[in-house]
Amino acid sequence: MKDKKKVGIIGYWFATNYGGVASYYSLYKKVEALGYAPFFIENPYYENDREGYDVFSRNFIRKEGLTIAKGLNNDHLDELNQMSDIFLLGSDQVFTSASIRAFGKMFLMEFAKDDKKKIAFSASCGGDNLNADTQLLDYANNLINRFDSVSVREYSAVSIIKQKFGINPEVVCDPILFTSIDEYKALAEKANEVSTNDEPYILAYILDPTDDKRDCINKIAEHVNLKKKVALDGRKFTYENNAVKMGMDGDILPELDFYQWLYYFDKASYVITDSFHGAVMSLIMNKPFVIYANRERGYPRFVTLAKMFGIESKLIDSSNELSLERIDESIDFSIINERINEEKEKGRIWLEFALVKKSEGGNTVVRNQKPSMFDQLNSNSDFIKIRLLATLFRDYGVKHVVLSPGGRDVPIIRMFEYNEKDFILHRVTDERSAAYFGLGLASQLRKPVACVCTSGTAASNYLPAVTEAYYTGVPLIMITADRRGYYLNQGEDQTIPQKGIYHNVVKKEFSIPEACDKGTEIQCRREISDCILETTHHTFGPVHINITIDNIGIGANVPREGWKLLPFIYPHILRVDFNDGASKMLAWVDALKKSQRILLVYGQNYQPNEKQLRNIEAFAKKYNCVIVTDHISNLKCGYSLAPFVMLNSISQDEFNRELSPDILITVGGKRLMNDPLTFKVRGGYGDIRHWSVSPNGQVKDFYFRLSSVIECSQDYFFEWFAEKAGDISNNGVYFGKWKALIDKFSAPIITNFNAHYIQSKFLPAIPKNSFLHLGVGQSFFDCRRHDIEKSVEVYCNMGTNGIDGCTSTFMGQCAVIKDRLCFLLVGDLSFFYDMNAIWNKKLSSNMRILLVNNNGSGLLRGHNLKAVTSEHNTSAEGWVKSTGFEYISAHNKEEFEEKLKYFLSNKPERALFFEVFCQ
Repeated sequence: MKDKKKVGIIGYWFATNYGGVASYYSLYKKVEALGYAPFFIENPYYENDREGYDVFSRNFIRKEGLTIAKGLNNDHLDELNQMSDIFLLGSDQVFTSASIRAFGKMFLMEFAKDDKKKIAFSASCGGDNLNADTQLLDYANNLINRFDSVSVREYSAVSIIKQKFGINPEVVCDPILFTSIDEYKALAEKANEVSTNDEPYILAYILDPTDDKRDCINKIAEHVNLKKKVALDGRKFTYENNAVKMGMDGDILPELDFYQWLYYFDKASYVITDSFHGAVMSLIMNKPFVIYANRERGYPRFVTLAKMFGIESKLIDSSNELSLERIDESIDFSIINERINEEKEKGRIWLEFALVKKSEGGNTVVRNQKPSMFDQLNSNSDFIKIRLLATLFRDYGVKHVVLSPGGRDVPIIRMFEYNEKDFILHRVTDERSAAYFGLGLASQLRKPVACVCTSGTAASNYLPAVTEAYYTGVPLIMITADRRGYYLNQGEDQTIPQKGIYHNVVKKEFSIPEACDKGTEIQCRREISDCILETTHHTFGPVHINITIDNIGIGANVPREGWKLLPFIYPHILRVDFNDGASKMLAWVDALKKSQRILLVYGQNYQPNEKQLRNIEAFAKKYNCVIVTDHISNLKCGYSLAPFVMLNSISQDEFNRELSPDILITVGGKRLMNDPLTFKVRGGYGDIRHWSVSPNGQVKDFYFRLSSVIECSQDYFFEWFAEKAGDISNNGVYFGKWKALIDKFSAPIITNFNAHYIQSKFLPAIPKNSFLHLGVGQSFFDCRRHDIEKSVEVYCNMGTNGIDGCTSTFMGQCAVIKDRLCFLLVGDLSFFYDMNAIWNKKLSSNMRILLVNNNGSGLLRGHNLKAVTSEHNTSAEGWVKSTGFEYISAHNKEEFEEKLKYFLSNKPERALFFEVFCQ
């Protein structure tokens, strides 16, 4: 021991949690196997620990001869610097706000000197968010950025740690996997006072008993004809209450120690559990199982486990999802065991590198914790995009890839060959034949097949098969490697125009940008996903992805480990419609029913009729949602709110903490330009799921969070989802948070005579049942600060936000609206740009145009550029009168407010134009 470096292991090893004991035991033994001298660092609150020392976790650790350091309270933790060379924060929920508040000084190693190596292995943030106040986040940020290496346990934790602390961690397995099945079985044989009855049984390991979980246990036991044994949470002082809640007298096992817990797993014939570690132990022990997702104890870890091992079908949220087919579904444990070994090896390599890596002395964590050749590869823009492409193929189930040799496609082929376990590779030399070979595969599989070739005429040789696939309806994905654009038409070898080379015979095409930044990665994820989805969208057919590669030798000397695919990419874009069957759509209903924070963004729309409004309100009454609107939404109901002023007033951190949704649903058209919600969502948590309700199923990732495209009309969406909600109701908690903050902020009172003042007086005074067209520019920018009577229909040319047709559009609308007053609010630049709109058109007395003339662009005046501001001293009076309008004007508050009354009334007998001059 004296010759070995000491590693102090920090975490909840002392907690009375069976899975936690297995996890920390395994981590300890792995560190020891790597040639170090590990020891557990004692709980700083050990003297006041309610559970005491005589608990199964400590008893097991002592019996197995694992070392525990002497107890030190928070004031004396700095003494640990004399005991250890390396500090290792273990797995479990150590990066939650509660853990940081209670154990921050120890878990975040505030006591550790700068020259001590600080590592976090398989750490967890618990849930989807890290809900902590700014002060706590600042405290954690300063300390976590002193760590030399950080890895996490859940995919969702990657975005949380990256957003909160600027660190890009890697996902590794929970260390519970480090211990083999044989080692666990050997420990189980040490169990005393256990049932030795050989009668087969189902083990139900339940942390949080509910009636629904009891129903699941009974349903499985009855179907598989097994006796029941129920193991409860090992936490001290909870057994009796949990036994009562479980209500299965005679089936409940007595309080277990860790050896006994392992024993009952080992001997079980089937397992149902709501425990993450219980699910992992079922995998290790190769037991048939069902996992009841325990959302109260960190749902993301169940999602990560399901994705990591391909067991999504074994994960349920309620007894309604527990079909007999799901109970009987077999698991190929040969594949599970292979994946366990892969994850163990990946975790071992990460941990070994972290332990030997030179300490950065308090500098920011290195991205992937690899030696320099790994860092260089991971930062290469071409490698980033190639890995993203291959990972998305894996995630979308594109298994078959036809590879043809060449130079430019070498890194692409290397990526697929180094990850051959995830694909079925076919090697065909001739590209023309290779494309037809892929067509043959896809035509039989009825699934997308990818073909990869090099640049130049190799890409041209794909054309015959692509054409055949287009007219036959076969889902092919053509991947063509290319040279950088600056080589094109300069005499460079094997360089031809490959962008759009199959333009007329593909359903979609995408040339991956040569640049590489955050925006490019978002675009690539979206567009590649869209291409894959498009191959089978409505009609089958081919798509084309072109990717330029600068250096074909990138990563040639990097081991296969460096070429591994990314973890499951989140968000993963799905497209679903009712052609897939109502049963599939119910998964989206279930997700809404479970969500506590649903934000429905209701974009530009026509006023709903009675039936439409009834369905919208029925939806809002069922689910825990808030409906966010602006004036062009033309919707006001009991659950709709207009939050423009509030969102401009609160910080990003306050939005994240109080208002950030789990699910964001968009319906209708666009919002008014520069909507503050856009920037709050884009700058918010990475795990927000955006569902786009789209009649044509188009992939539109406006918030950079798109996860689902629901292909149906918004009318059918509200009606069907409300109908399928069942006996639930909106608890009002999330709505209440939005409403309270909106009530806290009000629009500022405008006293200066300017465009804002004019809007503040005009908009709230528009008569009921009128029509209002908002001109593009400042006319719509600040109108959201003011109320408009709910019966007023509002419209704006928001498709492209151009100023060139507001008045013309308004005149067209007035040509068919005869029974109500029609108002246009327009700025001077917009009007003069489109001034011929009122010429040679039929005028009617219900037309009202309010021109706010501030002698140039009000919206862009802050740039102080003459060509942008376009200052002038022009009046519309002469032109307006010559076209037949009645003309009135105002130059001050008093004159404006007096003439506004006439402008809003029914007194004018001709079309009325009101020009207001202001600054």
